[in-house]
Amino acid sequence: MILSEFHLFQYRNIAVFDWKPHERANLLIGSNAQGKTNLLEAIFLLGTTKSLRAGSDADDLIMEDKAEAFVQGKVKRDQPEVTRELEILLRRGEPRQVRLNGKKLTPFSKIFGQLTVVLFVPEDLQLVKAGPAARRYYLDLEISQASPQYLAALQTYQRALKQRNGAIRMVAEGKANWDAVEAFDEALVLSGSEIVLYRAEALREIEPLAAQVQARVAGREAEKLELRYVSSLGAELGALDAIQHEFRRRLRQRSGDERARGTTLSGPHRDDLEILLSGKPARLFASQGQQRTTALALKLAEVQFLSRRLNENPVLLLDDVLSELDLDRQSALLGLLDEHVQTFVTSTHADGLAYKPGQTLRVSGGQITQA
Repeated sequence: MILSEFHLFQYRNIAVFDWKPHERANLLIGSNAQGKTNLLEAIFLLGTTKSLRAGSDADDLIMEDKAEAFVQGKVKRDQPEVTRELEILLRRGEPRQVRLNGKKLTPFSKIFGQLTVVLFVPEDLQLVKAGPAARRYYLDLEISQASPQYLAALQTYQRALKQRNGAIRMVAEGKANWDAVEAFDEALVLSGSEIVLYRAEALREIEPLAAQVQARVAGREAEKLELRYVSSLGAELGALDAIQHEFRRRLRQRSGDERARGTTLSGPHRDDLEILLSGKPARLFASQGQQRTTALALKLAEVQFLSRRLNENPVLLLDDVLSELDLDRQSALLGLLDEHVQTFVTSTHADGLAYKPGQTLRVSGGQITQA
């Protein structure tokens, strides 16, 4: 797929911007804090309805002292061969609105898959060194873009989990008995077991792809990357019915602990993706350079995973990543990309990059011009 047209109005520090990106390689250059990342964020928002900063609401995305903003784009797709127009409208104090071909989408998660994007930002080092939440988010966003069924299961699970935890708190306050908690168990089990199965299957596909990228970019065949899904339901996951059986058993087994701790203790919201380098946990033993390479490997594996699942390439957004790599590693990384992947790359400079842009833009104080 290709982002063929892109329009911004009063988005963060960018007042107005109308653009026809290059079909393959787009380089955005400029000093730090000028708006390069804001531009990538707007593309990411258009594809996922999510901003880069956790907890950002519509007001955070609108230019200061303005009442509204919008992000629009036209996307050319190969499967099926169509052009679709996406729009996100932001107004202060109101929920964001999402439109597809002029029609309002409810829920707005229905926009998922219309513009499939893979984003790498410096904060993605958290994939390796932070807690499990960052790695669960990586899996959830990746698989949701490839599978509407997974996204539906995830949304059902999150609702059931919120309701079940609310019921646990009511029990603690003496306002309900444990039957109120168990009323949500089956919804939790059915959707949660699907999530676990999808994640485990996706990781089996992602692991060899990520390991190949790791070896090529790191330049060390001995630096073997392994990925393991660590489930709160146990090591042996098996088929869907076996996961459901174990999930039910764990909920019964841990009900006493849940009463004491006031929350649900089993399920995919407690799971993790373990990353190993040469057999050791990367979170504990990897250097910062290894962490960066591993995070990149996971992101480029995501590109290949989505390409295979969707039969068309996603759009790749790389924020300030090439400047941290020497020319050999830049070339190795870029050489792993399909030549038909549309890329958007930010850098403080154009010199010393192995990346050969089809179009270069300069970003300064929110102003964007052809370089």
